[in-house]
Amino acid sequence: MKIAVVGPFPPYRGGIAQFTARLHDTLTERYPEHTFVPVSFRRLYPSFLFPGTSQMEPLEGQSSEEAVKLLDSCNPVRWISTRRFFRKHSFDWIITQWWHPFFAPVLLNSIPGDIRTAAICHNVLPHEGFPLSRILTSRFITRMNLLVAHSASDLREIESISERSDTLKLYLPLYNQYLNTDLDKDSARQELGYSTNAQIVLFFGLIRPYKGLVDLIEAMKFLPRRISLLIVGECYSDKSEILEMINSEELSGRVRWIDEFVPDNQVAKYFLASDVVTLPYRHATQSAVAQIALSFGKILILTDTGGLSELVDVGTTGFLAEPKSPTSIAESILAGFKLISDPDLPERIRKKALSFSWESYADRLMEHLS
Repeated sequence: MKIAVVGPFPPYRGGIAQFTARLHDTLTERYPEHTFVPVSFRRLYPSFLFPGTSQMEPLEGQSSEEAVKLLDSCNPVRWISTRRFFRKHSFDWIITQWWHPFFAPVLLNSIPGDIRTAAICHNVLPHEGFPLSRILTSRFITRMNLLVAHSASDLREIESISERSDTLKLYLPLYNQYLNTDLDKDSARQELGYSTNAQIVLFFGLIRPYKGLVDLIEAMKFLPRRISLLIVGECYSDKSEILEMINSEELSGRVRWIDEFVPDNQVAKYFLASDVVTLPYRHATQSAVAQIALSFGKILILTDTGGLSELVDVGTTGFLAEPKSPTSIAESILAGFKLISDPDLPERIRKKALSFSWESYADRLMEHLS
């Protein structure tokens, strides 16, 4: 078969670009009898809609094959030329990424309706409000021949929008590409200015209101002073409330915020330095941050929302807290620190991580396409 793998590819930054490149490389490696063509965007977001400092990052050790840059979110002329490209190359399947209804027009108009298309749904609906979200999403998923969901909650969301029988529940695979490092825990802490016996909670990733960071900062007031919070991520929302909480007398010196996007070659040190990784999301589907944490063997403290509960074995690899509840988050963090002394913990987390392998993901996807 000849299959186009469509989505943002590096040097676009972020978890979906990482996913698209890794999926393409895994499929190419495991199925050499098929042809997989990577197709990326010429323009992802127009600059006035992008809240961060840059949509790009340095391209280091990413996909082994450079993607064809065709899709343009804002230029209908490019939609026509992209559709011609897909027709010219006679693809048997197109695998595209779906994460926001903003991209419904470019995908619906760039992908020919008579080529079988599978959509991998990273989010069915956006975390934050967007005009005509449900209408655009419905039109998109109705056009797809196969919809892949990464959680049971996303599968239910698909079913609530459009009755479809051709769906496939998979999972977000492990983001273990950051393990190739010479650092260890002590050297990572030394680089960041922490002592070897510090107790560190990590919040990692782009900061948006739905991720519940303010709930986690509030939870710090219920935790012993020996526990520190390390926040690492560029802010995509108003910073004032976060800064006011961090600078309060009650939390003085216990919360550190590195307000910047982290390039790939710097990711490892933050996870190596931490004891537990916390995702206090108010609502969610799944999370690449959790999959990075699993690859580093970290205890996960998640809120019980969306598909996050599928990423942890409660009481053995981590804990679930109630969303929007600082006291529940604090209790779960304390329970997580008690797990650290369990000698069987590393093996349990390792086994949990193995259940999210890229190889099994690719195999199940290809079985369905065949």
